[in-house]
Amino acid sequence: MSLNTTIEAAANSPRDLAPEKPEAVPGAPPIERWLHGHLTKIAVAITAGAFAARIVVASRSYLNPDEALHYLLLNEPSLFLAYKASLTNAHPPLIYLLLYICHFVSHSELMLRLPSILAGTAFCWFTFKWIRTLFGEAAGLIAVILAAFSPTLIALSAEVREYALLLCCMAAALYFLERAFAQKSVGTMWLFSLCLYLAILSHYSAAFFCLAAGVYALARISDSGYPRKIISAWVIGQMGALTIYVFLYVTHLSKIRNNLAVWGTAFGGTFYRFDQESIFHFTKQNTWNIFQFLFAQPYVAGTMLIGFVAGTGFLLLKDFMPSAGRGAPRHASIYVLLPFFAVWAAAVAGIYPYIGSRHTAVLIPSAIAAASFLFASVSRQKLLAGALLASLLIGVSNYYGKCPEPGIRDVDQRQALMTGAMNYLHQSMREDDVILADMQSSMPLGYYYCGAEEAFFTSWTRASFDQFRCHGHLIVSLHFWLLRPEGLTVPFEKMVNSYGLKPGDRVWVFQAGWGGDLIAELPKEAAKFQCLTPRTFGQNITIVPLMVGSDLSPAPQTKCVN
Repeated sequence: MSLNTTIEAAANSPRDLAPEKPEAVPGAPPIERWLHGHLTKIAVAITAGAFAARIVVASRSYLNPDEALHYLLLNEPSLFLAYKASLTNAHPPLIYLLLYICHFVSHSELMLRLPSILAGTAFCWFTFKWIRTLFGEAAGLIAVILAAFSPTLIALSAEVREYALLLCCMAAALYFLERAFAQKSVGTMWLFSLCLYLAILSHYSAAFFCLAAGVYALARISDSGYPRKIISAWVIGQMGALTIYVFLYVTHLSKIRNNLAVWGTAFGGTFYRFDQESIFHFTKQNTWNIFQFLFAQPYVAGTMLIGFVAGTGFLLLKDFMPSAGRGAPRHASIYVLLPFFAVWAAAVAGIYPYIGSRHTAVLIPSAIAAASFLFASVSRQKLLAGALLASLLIGVSNYYGKCPEPGIRDVDQRQALMTGAMNYLHQSMREDDVILADMQSSMPLGYYYCGAEEAFFTSWTRASFDQFRCHGHLIVSLHFWLLRPEGLTVPFEKMVNSYGLKPGDRVWVFQAGWGGDLIAELPKEAAKFQCLTPRTFGQNITIVPLMVGSDLSPAPQTKCVN
């Protein structure tokens, strides 16, 4: 049997008429019959493994600056004040509501990461259900293995961020949409709309998902005789989604447009520049980066990219084949292709980055769906072959892949390193000593040095510094993200003048986060720093002991001995 014939047969089988029943496999080997008969239990076991993997990863690392910021925003006396604080950040409010509830139970890293862990685990299950409904059991099994053990998806599900929640709501919405069409169920269509709303309230990149899901649903409605009540429920649901976006724009986006411009400068290289490169090079390089980010290892990323491109091509071909069966998942190519095109177009327009990072997590379901369809077809819909292929890819990705979080290796984010840094500060600082930190470093400093119960968010202003006090010490936060050695002198002298410090007063420069060891290079900047001995804790936490010199510039606390 040719590959084209296999793919066409798989695509044309009536999956959405009875998607929850095991497929008949007459004449199949015993192992295949056993896998088909126990597929749901196998998927549950894989999902349980995904939960365990996320718990392990979440329990061994300290909060990075973005994670600490999420906690500082929600640690307010009331939910309303936490909501107001969240409006200073670039994300919708759902994650802060969940974190606000969790922090009543515990302030620990694991508890704060629990919503992401649960959402990331649920994403695996809904991905299995959705892709099984669309493309069959082999594709569903491949998809759940990829979703459960992708190193990037594990990392995203073990952080205090919005992406796991977004992915969970997207996968659930897609599954309920398919079920609503298959069962002609108004109630299930309302479940789709509910999950769509939760995705919108999770992350603003959900707009690309809404576009793709909306076009896909319109295509399904246009060539199928669905009852008017189903169509009406979908239309009303779309109006509700539009209402939520209007509310978010009026209450949030319109008020932080200036901040969005500042935050967007970090992604300038991921927007297409007409005068700097060809559109083909931009598309090829950044699409590759997306798959490299998702699967962490170049050969695995290349295999998944080929699977995505070929799978999408076959789905497009199927949509234009007049012989396609009525029960086939028509127009599936719209959903797997349109999100990529929409994000790419947004990058060309300079609106949103097309980049291999968590910011394009919205593309993950499309990538997994198309590749799973292709791999299941290549495996001739054999569950064992598909599972072995997916397991091989995931095994190589985890064993040989690079850390999905650029700038912080796993070994440098161990909780013991942050504990050691905080102990050093507590033991070394005297009364009236000052801590100086850049913006990103002030966030974990507030959580770990001040203590989770005392930490709070200092709003970003146009002033040169923010300040707060912990354990009797003044902590000064610079109003820029990353402090570099060559940029220390000017803000240091401004701080001395602003806070009335005197020669001999001791200042401890604390740096933690992405590039958190840059200030350790200070001894290379000038001869007077040659005797300086910064304390480093891994490659991302540095503490530099300084004092105010006679000319009010930074100087080592200990004089150099020639």
